[in-house]
Amino acid sequence: MNEVEELREKLHNAIEEYGLNSEEVYKISIEMDKLLNKRGYNEKNLMYNKYLESMFELRKISKIFNEFPSVNEWNKYAKEKYLLNSESLKYISGLNWHKLKDKIKKEMKIKK
Repeated sequence: MNEVEELREKLHNAIEEYGLNSEEVYKISIEMDKLLNKRGYNEKNLMYNKYLESMFELRKISKIFNEFPSVNEWNKYAKEKYLLNSESLKYISGLNWHKLKDKIKKEMKIKK
């Protein structure tokens, strides 16, 4: 497990245990920001902004269709909408497609 994934898991556990607006969640969120900034991903970075936009769209279409898209479905959609493809999302998030799917399913409570 890499640093980003470890912090993400820690963050999700803290949200479940203490609630979204807790001090614990805030501290972990700050750690995550520092780690991402160290890697060059911040609001001034085009790639980071495209990552956020792409993840928003991935969550949105997963919720609309109540299903997480396949790699091929996502890549086609991403190309049409000028979003990051699956390989870029996997690289920046530090997750493979299956783990990304599990993360979003957990967040969105998708059935499939």
